[in-house]
Amino acid sequence: MSDTLQSRPHAIGGVHEACFGVPDIDAAVAYWQAFGFRAGKREQLSAAQAKRLYGVDSPLVSLRLSHQATDHGLVRLMCWERPLGAGIGVAPLRAHGSRWVGQFTRNMLDISNHARVALKQGQPLLEIAPSFIDLSAYNPALFGGKPPRPFIDQVIAVREYTLIQPLWRQAFLQRFNYDSALLGSIDDKAMLPASQIVNASFMIASDEPGVFDFYRDVLGLKAVGVQEVPWEQAMASRAVFDLREGECHWCHTFEEPRSGATNDTRRSGRLYLFRFPSSSALPDRQVVSQPGHLGCTLYTWRVRDVEAMRQACLAAGCDCGEVLADEFEVQSFRCVAPDGMTWVFQQASSAEIAEMSV
Repeated sequence: MSDTLQSRPHAIGGVHEACFGVPDIDAAVAYWQAFGFRAGKREQLSAAQAKRLYGVDSPLVSLRLSHQATDHGLVRLMCWERPLGAGIGVAPLRAHGSRWVGQFTRNMLDISNHARVALKQGQPLLEIAPSFIDLSAYNPALFGGKPPRPFIDQVIAVREYTLIQPLWRQAFLQRFNYDSALLGSIDDKAMLPASQIVNASFMIASDEPGVFDFYRDVLGLKAVGVQEVPWEQAMASRAVFDLREGECHWCHTFEEPRSGATNDTRRSGRLYLFRFPSSSALPDRQVVSQPGHLGCTLYTWRVRDVEAMRQACLAAGCDCGEVLADEFEVQSFRCVAPDGMTWVFQQASSAEIAEMSV
């Protein structure tokens, strides 16, 4: 990475939006309100405009949802008059091209209670029982290099509960005995207290270890590390990804440029990207996780200079659209990254650049 990019990364802030194709905006708003999201601006594009920006020949109505005073991790609902298809639907996370989002919550079992009632009423959904993630295993210094003593030492952990519905693919994380002030802001007034989107994730099958280098070298995110996760060491991923004995996968973590290395300085709005070897033969669902389909089909990120970002993407071999005003009058362009996933990069405002720049 050049010194210029290291000091002046293109990226501004964390993941800006997770975008979901929906058939009914009002019904979708009611769902997200349960987690503390609030309806904001509703705008539209003609079929010709949507074709130029998103590559989808359909009129579009979009609505942005905010969450408390957060400046990232928002939700955009996109209602296509002529959607391309139903998207991934109620299919497991384990798939090439699968997208999902992560949120912190106070009580994942209360969310599961709603899922169980939905199942009793015949609604289609898939849930994965909470997995235990032992943080002391990742931080042995917490207990002097020794395992914590059950019922004597305080256990520091995360539980992860995954809920998959026809339109929504969510991983809910609950923290135990620790906090991280900048890593998600939970709305305790919501019916189901939860944070904004703190992690945007997707999974691909590739034998190329550098397939995600674009997010460091071009977008300018912090590459926190790559964790190799064999079956023997897997915690949550055994159940969440249906990991098979003898199988291995890799988790690539990228954080926004301002994020620090300590628990108090790490920021939400991260990318957790998962790579499986091609020998895993993942179901290929990449086509139906792109804009125009229903469900989680797009992520957006703000950049310092949208024209400069487009030129950098083209130089990296990306397939890019032209820079145009989106439905919210923000200069944006569509980009297919080297991993095959579609992004929209947006021009940050002067205030955002001043407030969130490194």
